[in-house]
Amino acid sequence: MSLAAALIYWIIIALWLAVLATLCVAFARNPRTFGALRVLMAVLVIDTVRNIVENLYFGLYFGSLYGLLPASLGAVLGNPAYLILPKVMNVVAALVVLAVLAFRWLPLAARERASAEATIRQHADALSQESQERRRLFETSLDLILITDRGGTFMRVSPSSLATLGYRPDEMIGRSGADFVVPEDLDRTRREMRLARGGHAMRDYECRYLHKDGRVVPLVWSGVWSQPEQRHYFIGRDMTEQRAAEAKLRQLAMFDQLTGLPNRTRLNEVLDRMTRKAARAPFAVATFDIDGFKVINDTLGQSIGDRLLREVAGRMSETAGEACVYRRGGDEFVVVMEGCGEAADAVGLARRILARLAERIHIDGHSLFIAASAGVALAPQHGGSVEEIVSSADLAQHEAKAAGGQAWRLFAPEMRARAQARHQLDIELRRASANGEFVLHFQPQIRAGDRAVAGAETLLRWNHPERGLLAPGEFIEALAQSAVAAEVGRWILATACATAAGWNEAKLGDIRIAVNLFPAQFRNGTLLDDVDRALAESGLRPEALELEITENIALDHDDSVPAPLSRLRERGVGLAFDDFGTGYASLSYLTRYPLTRIKIDRSFVSRIAAGASREDTAIVRSIIAMARNLGLQVTAEGVETPAQAAFLTAEGCHELQGYHFARPLPAEEFARFVLDWKAAARKRSRG
Repeated sequence: MSLAAALIYWIIIALWLAVLATLCVAFARNPRTFGALRVLMAVLVIDTVRNIVENLYFGLYFGSLYGLLPASLGAVLGNPAYLILPKVMNVVAALVVLAVLAFRWLPLAARERASAEATIRQHADALSQESQERRRLFETSLDLILITDRGGTFMRVSPSSLATLGYRPDEMIGRSGADFVVPEDLDRTRREMRLARGGHAMRDYECRYLHKDGRVVPLVWSGVWSQPEQRHYFIGRDMTEQRAAEAKLRQLAMFDQLTGLPNRTRLNEVLDRMTRKAARAPFAVATFDIDGFKVINDTLGQSIGDRLLREVAGRMSETAGEACVYRRGGDEFVVVMEGCGEAADAVGLARRILARLAERIHIDGHSLFIAASAGVALAPQHGGSVEEIVSSADLAQHEAKAAGGQAWRLFAPEMRARAQARHQLDIELRRASANGEFVLHFQPQIRAGDRAVAGAETLLRWNHPERGLLAPGEFIEALAQSAVAAEVGRWILATACATAAGWNEAKLGDIRIAVNLFPAQFRNGTLLDDVDRALAESGLRPEALELEITENIALDHDDSVPAPLSRLRERGVGLAFDDFGTGYASLSYLTRYPLTRIKIDRSFVSRIAAGASREDTAIVRSIIAMARNLGLQVTAEGVETPAQAAFLTAEGCHELQGYHFARPLPAEEFARFVLDWKAAARKRSRG
C-alpha cells in the first residue's frame, strides 16, 4: 500500500507531463490561437505546471520514505519549511489564474460577445433588408407575380395585376387561375403545372390571360414548384408591346411601305409554301412591269411617280379579286392566283389588269396614260420551285415587252431556250472582246455624181473560233445590250480612225470613215473623250470621221444625245441618221440634232426596180426631197442593181452604198478595191 501511494504520484506526474506535451504540440501547430482558447490554454499550462511540480515534490518525498529513493532525500523534503512550498505554489497558481481571468479572459470575452452580437445584428439587418427588397420587388414589379396552391388557386398576387389584367390583387386572391386563362390555353397550362410539380422548371411558357375589359393579354411565364411549402411561384411578363413591335417589324419586313402590298420577301415565302403542294393544288403567277415608268418618274418627279405606283397597286388589287398582288420592287408587280390551273383563267385576269391599267390616271392635274407588259406562268407545268416559276413568268413578260409592250405572253419552254441562248451568247461576246475576236470590214460609199469612193462604213464582224466569220445580224443586238458594248464601241472607233488615217497616208484619197455607235456609249458619258482620243492617236482629221446614230438611240436616250452630238459637230465630226424611217422617231429629230446626213434604209431602196410604180418609190423621193430642203446629205443603203443606182442618182441622192458596188471588205481588200476602182475610172475616162 505504501509503495502504491508512492507510485501514484509518479503516474500523476506522467499524466500531467502528457497534458503539457499535448498543449505544447497544439501551440506549435497553431501558434496563432487567440481569444478565449488562448486564455484557456494559458490556464491549463499554469495548472499543469503546478500539478507537475506538486506531485514531483511528493513523489520524491514518498519515494525516499518507502525506500525507493535515498533516505537522505526524504529527510530534506520532510522539512516542514519545504512541505509548505506546494501549498504556497497552489496559492500563487490560483492568483495567476485569477489574474488571467480578470485581466485577459473577461475583456476578451466581452469583445468577442460584442463581435458576435454585431455579426448577429449584421445578419439580421441583411435578412431584414432582403425581406424588404423582396416585398418591394413583389409590390413594385411591372411583371405579374403569382403564388398559387397545388390546384392553381391564387394565394398571393402582386399589385401589378391591376395594370396587367385590370384586376386588383384582392379580386384575384382565392380564385382559380382557370377563371382568367383563355380557355384554349387551359389544358396546356395545367400540363405545365404538373410538369413543374414533377421537377421541371417552367421557362418562357406563353399563356394568354383575359383582361378585365375582355381583351386578350399574352403573358410569358417562368415558375417553380416548392415542395416543402406546396406552392407554385410564377412570374409573368406582359408581351403585348413586344408582340406589337414584332408585328410592326414583320410589317416592315413583309410589306412594301409605299403601296402597302406584300413585298418580295413575302412573295417568296408564299410561293415556297405553294410550290411544295403544287401537284395537288396548282396555281398561276403573272408578273407585270410598267412600260416607260422611268420617263414619268424623271420628268414629273419622284412624288408623282410614287403616287402613280400607289394608284397602280390599287387598280391591280381591285381587279385581281381573290388573287393576291405583290410589289416585287421598282415598277414590278406580281399576281399570284391560288387554285388557278387553267391558262385561260390566268391569261384572262392578266388581260383585265392590263386593260384597267391602260385607263387614264389623274394625279395633281396631270393626265397620265401608262401601259404594262405581263408574263404568265402556271405551276407545276412551268416550274417546280420558286425560282423556276417566277423566272418563267419573267421570261414571258420580257417577250411581251420586246413585242412593244401593253401585251401579255404565256410562258412556253422555247422562251427559256432562247433566254439561255442569249445568256450563252453574252458570255461568248465577253470572251470575244477579251480575246480580240472582233474584226472590222469596210463597205465603200460611192459618190453618185462622179462615182468616186467618197467614204466607207465600218461594219463589225465576229471571227468566232467555232462558227467562223459571223455577220452583225447574228450578234449585234446582243452586243448592244452587253456589258462590253461600250468597250467594243471604243475599240471600233479607235481602229476605224487608225485605218482611215492609214489609207490617207497611202494616198488612197480623201476617204471619210463612218462608225456606228452603241447606246452604251451615250449612257456612260465618255463618247466625247473616246472620239477625241481616237482622233488624236490616229491623226485623222475630225472632218474625215462620221458617226452614225439610229432612231432607237434617239428615242431611248433623248435627253443624253443632243449635247454630246452638238459638241462633236462643233469639232467638225459629221453626224448621220442611220436607217431613217424604220422606227418611230419624229421628224423633229432632224432639226433637234446637228445632223449632216440621212441614210435611207435598204428596205425602201429594195422597192426600186425597173418599171416600179410611183407608190413604190414615193418614200425614197420624199426622203431625198426633205433632206435637200434641210440641207442634209443623203446616202442610200442596199443598192444592189444598176436600175436602183440610176434612179437614186436621178433623184439627187448624194451617195450610194451596196453590193452593186462592193460587199463589206477587210481593210487590205478595201484599199485594193479603191485602187482598182480608181484605175477603172481612169480607164473609162480615157476611153
